[in-house]
Amino acid sequence: MNALPFYIGNFISCFVLSAEKRHKIRSDVNFSLYKKSVVRIIKQIFNEKVKDIKFVRQHTPSRFVCVVNDKYYVKIFKKCSKKRIKNFEFLVNWVRKFMDVNIPKIYTSNDGRVYITEKIPGRSIYSFDKEFVLKNQEKILKQCTDIISQLQSIDLKKIPNANRFTVALEPTSKKMKPENITNESVLAHLDLNVRNFLFDENLNICRLIDFDSMCIINDKNKDMQIFMKYWERYKKSTQKHPL
Repeated sequence: MNALPFYIGNFISCFVLSAEKRHKIRSDVNFSLYKKSVVRIIKQIFNEKVKDIKFVRQHTPSRFVCVVNDKYYVKIFKKCSKKRIKNFEFLVNWVRKFMDVNIPKIYTSNDGRVYITEKIPGRSIYSFDKEFVLKNQEKILKQCTDIISQLQSIDLKKIPNANRFTVALEPTSKKMKPENITNESVLAHLDLNVRNFLFDENLNICRLIDFDSMCIINDKNKDMQIFMKYWERYKKSTQKHPL
């Protein structure tokens, strides 16, 4: 699999003035040109025929997500080193056994540009009535705090060759404020956007996704700061978002 569809889609979209239409054209091109590759990867990893494939989202020009057979989420990157995505695959699958929240198992392609997770039932926070969500704000914040605490309580010494996860994703920690840096290293998700949580009907968090940025940093406050930034954005938003 190569990155040519991304370049084609991004190039064509440059001639469109509307941001919404530009996003749609880019997504449509990537989706149509990558369909055959997705079918091949599902066959290789799961030995399963693709009966249905649907586009989900593309928030940046460098990656997009589709769902296959209503069972698997497939994320394709324009550029990602094989070493990084294989480290990511190992770390997520290692961490998930220590967490109470459901973290889908990760599968990656041999070329290191695709990862797949199993689809697990759950609802996006945007699918709930906002008044109902805000009435349960304290409950949601407590759950998020507990998830971060669990992640940070994992003994890094037990992770095989743990230093590779600090080095591989080091650029994400360069924005740390000096006053937040400590001598204690912790695991951080680093992408606790509210849309990366799925909820049951009672607003219990039942699934956490998008661990691409997880690494070891010296900032225990970073994950909560990220979550609160997106939480405040959600409270001000009037727009519904896809999963």
